[in-house]
Amino acid sequence: MATTTFYTKQRCNWIEGRDAKVDEVMREWMHKFCSFQDVKICVSTFNVNGKTPQSVFPTWFSQKREDIAEFYAVGLQEMDLSVGTYIIDNTKKMEGWTDAIHSSLPGGRTHFNVIGSMRLVGIFVIVFQSVHSKIRVTDINVKYVATGISVLVNKLGNKGGTAISMKMNDTWVCFVNAHFAAGNNELERRNQDFRDIYNDVVFYPRSQQEGLRDRPLEVPVMCLYDHDVVFWFGDLNYRLNTDGKMSNEDVRRIASSEKFADLLQYCQLREQMTHGTVFKDFKEPDSLPFRPTYKYDCGTNTWDTSEKGRVPAWTDRILTFTKHSKVGLELIQPMESVETITISDHKPVRALFNLKVKKINESGANSVYEEAIREADRRANEELPQVQLSLNEVDFGIVNYLEPKTRSVIVQNVGKSKVRFSFKVRPNARNNQEICEKWLMVTPTHYQIPQGSSMEISLTVSISTDIVRRIQDVLRNGQLQEILVLHLENGRDYFIPVTAVYNNSCFGSTLEKLLTARPKKEVNLIDFDDFSDNLASDNCPPYVPRVVYRLVMALRVRGAAQLNIEEELDNAVFNRIRSALETGNPDDMSTIASSYMLYSALIRLLDSLDEPVIMEGMFKIIHKEMIKYRTDARQLWTT
Repeated sequence: MATTTFYTKQRCNWIEGRDAKVDEVMREWMHKFCSFQDVKICVSTFNVNGKTPQSVFPTWFSQKREDIAEFYAVGLQEMDLSVGTYIIDNTKKMEGWTDAIHSSLPGGRTHFNVIGSMRLVGIFVIVFQSVHSKIRVTDINVKYVATGISVLVNKLGNKGGTAISMKMNDTWVCFVNAHFAAGNNELERRNQDFRDIYNDVVFYPRSQQEGLRDRPLEVPVMCLYDHDVVFWFGDLNYRLNTDGKMSNEDVRRIASSEKFADLLQYCQLREQMTHGTVFKDFKEPDSLPFRPTYKYDCGTNTWDTSEKGRVPAWTDRILTFTKHSKVGLELIQPMESVETITISDHKPVRALFNLKVKKINESGANSVYEEAIREADRRANEELPQVQLSLNEVDFGIVNYLEPKTRSVIVQNVGKSKVRFSFKVRPNARNNQEICEKWLMVTPTHYQIPQGSSMEISLTVSISTDIVRRIQDVLRNGQLQEILVLHLENGRDYFIPVTAVYNNSCFGSTLEKLLTARPKKEVNLIDFDDFSDNLASDNCPPYVPRVVYRLVMALRVRGAAQLNIEEELDNAVFNRIRSALETGNPDDMSTIASSYMLYSALIRLLDSLDEPVIMEGMFKIIHKEMIKYRTDARQLWTT
């Protein structure tokens, strides 16, 4: 008697995505039922530093006939830096920049139509299509992911990503514009921004958009890795690791010379991609034939002469991902930086690609479908997946509030075929994508490993305010515990225990606990309520939490006049402040942080409390006054 397997079940028509093994065969046989059309796509990214655009930028896009594309995808960062934009949806800057970009395209506004756009505060992506294009564009969908500063639980959206998904004929294409964390010392934060955006860019049918928040999450139509092509661009903010190797002056001298490409060896992004930490399977040209795009004095091509004197870096990048080797994507000419545009402290970057867009002949595809099923069945019976894990369990040790910690598990394909893996949804999950508790992040959650290759899975424990409130119910003897289930398609499951010990913090606590708490003697596993006489001599009023009092006193010592709201947040400094609050060492925190960092820590502390100190109604009044009088943080503090 013949045995019927999963692959030999009778089906009528081929639907891509229904069966990965059959899809693999069909891709190999694509020449039997597909036609292809060459399409030029121009991608550009520009951090505009909050500037108001001029009416047209004649040099932004090449006007040569051979360089004119059918599609233009443009990503802006810092499109609007005004305080009110974070609170009220102000579209004035967006409209101005849309008009300026539209007018700057070859032939002007009449030659291109806007087919999609998405904005998150100052992060804006927009796609244009030529009016003469014959490509059929369908299934347009948009998404944003905020990764910036949290205020009252919500993300402000000062960092994050915006994305547009679409189908060009029968080829799925996604454009992602991102702005990662700034600062030379924020490498891990940038990596985390990538992971957040990569995991959270999920597109749903338009019919599901209305009222989606009121219902459980439904099966997404597309994730990033489901697209045939992904263009990821933006101000990724990766800097040069030149500390101890060369001075700022040396970097500037080389960046201004013809040997600027020598500096790429110090690029943080190249280093992280080599390690497989971020942008796994994304590509960028080996050489970038233009000078660093950051940071310049506005209106010039002169490196930053401000007091901060930023070290030049290639912060503005364009990367590409293709789902498989059969996708025809080619960079037509070297990427370019437009040095003639000097409105911002960054330079725009542009790249021209040729994409072979497929058009499926459905009758032709269906005619070979049954044969493809039999071929997939033969391959499946011939080879079963086998992998080895570098770790069978992961222990993070002690983890702190707002101090992400990452561990890696290497999955090595030791079998004779490709391996597709995914993490199973946890029991009693609140939605059909939840593979673990919120305190743990896993990237990637799905992947295909070629024969003889390996994949690095990043596990990150990140304790934010909302996580602190949740984990009180899941702590077991002071430990956070989770079990990940790694599933091999057509293979076995691997169970990976994950543990961590949360170091209780004054952040995410309650006013009642803060009023009775004393500093810990040292960073250990003793509960935060452990008493110490370290600060017995201070003058903290009995009705004021000691940690709040110490922050306010440190601010007074520093002086509100020193408050600089343009200063970048430094997570390393914040962690020192948090440690000082919890241990009492040092007593005087004005010696370890600036006024702005102390102020930010105070806001974070108040924001993290289980019950707000400032009621919601009063908070709205404060923000309204901030917009009305265009006040800054210094004025708010001193009134």
